[in-house]
Amino acid sequence: MRPSYDRVTQVKFYNEYYPTGHKIFNPAWYQDISIRDENGVHVDTYFVNRVSVPIQAMAIDIILAHLLGNKTHIVDGTLKENPALPFYKEYWQSRNIDTARYEFVKSALALGDAALLFYREEEQLKWQMLSFFNRDEYNMEYDKYGKPLYFYKFYDNKCDVYDSQMCTTYIMDGEWSKADSVFHGFNGLPVVYHRRNDGAFWTRSQSNIDNMEVMLSRLSEDNRKKFKSIYHLKSHDPDTVQTKSTALTDLIITDTDGDFKMVNGAEMSAQFKFEFETQLELIFNALGIVFPKHKSSGDMPTGSMKMMFYPTERVVMSLIHEFDAAIDHINNIVKQGFVSEYPGHTESITNGNIRASIRMFTPQDDESKVKSITELKRYDIISGETASEEAPYSANNEEVRKEKEKTAKIEYERKMENLRDVNPIFKE
Repeated sequence: MRPSYDRVTQVKFYNEYYPTGHKIFNPAWYQDISIRDENGVHVDTYFVNRVSVPIQAMAIDIILAHLLGNKTHIVDGTLKENPALPFYKEYWQSRNIDTARYEFVKSALALGDAALLFYREEEQLKWQMLSFFNRDEYNMEYDKYGKPLYFYKFYDNKCDVYDSQMCTTYIMDGEWSKADSVFHGFNGLPVVYHRRNDGAFWTRSQSNIDNMEVMLSRLSEDNRKKFKSIYHLKSHDPDTVQTKSTALTDLIITDTDGDFKMVNGAEMSAQFKFEFETQLELIFNALGIVFPKHKSSGDMPTGSMKMMFYPTERVVMSLIHEFDAAIDHINNIVKQGFVSEYPGHTESITNGNIRASIRMFTPQDDESKVKSITELKRYDIISGETASEEAPYSANNEEVRKEKEKTAKIEYERKMENLRDVNPIFKE
């Protein structure tokens, strides 16, 4: 049997991301209480409490912290020294590509798709994030093999159509007419597009989130009713009932056979609590949400921390593979911008194999990380270059800086040696 699916718009994901747009606020889905008279005629409406929880937005923030908490890992896959590599890393930072990466992945996870458009302005590489968050309208057209063919960007009454070489602008004036066509200056489509077939990041848990909000709303409504005391009054003649106040005490006076007592509200049942906690656990496990636990004895060992964050890392690992192709595409376009602005590095970029990838962030204090790197370097398990790359305080061109310091030290020693030969005062 083929799985069933629904064709939905991004408005659905957008409303789910923001708590004010959740289904719980729709009276047609979670109904208010109709007050009717003895004939069953509607006379009034009792508006029930409604509670929404920002689990979707919270899940996105938590996952992005682990998925993109580290800078993009950039290496040369040829395993050879590439003199352009440190300059390329600096170029990557100067063009804020990690910011583009963050916005791109966030839009794809929250709204189901995202597009990153690159262009040149004043001979510099620029980018524009296209997302339903910004109310952008765009579309990617594919050939029969599933490869991107054309990209359409709609704005005002215009449409820019990108292919592998040209950017053609059309204007809507009753009908679409061609207005302009220019070379965009890139080898291939200058657009990175990603669409998730599963919808938003939380789609598979959305029904559980809806159920949990219904339970919270019912609990809130029950607490509201308990806020005002409910009384039971028994009397043969209700007209004789009197209320008197003495100091801070209210007295209810009935007839000789009357009775008055307060009705206690029902407590939360064990079954309700079990069902609510089960729903919450299912949601958190599916979305990889983990909240760190505080230890009064001090810092948590690294092994224990890894085990605690395993649900998060399990989800993050699958997302790294999902976005791997998109990061490669971003890297290829950025390399084109780099060699265009710095043609002196063209040969190093062309002959090399500079790759970019996402490396998962694991919570770990800098002191522990530095100690681990130092130990690995001391036992010659890693090189000095790797140690520089992994150190939390190192710059992209750390190896270049170390070479400059080494050269400066040698030059200083050479000058001192010359001085010793000329003037005996400087001899040790």
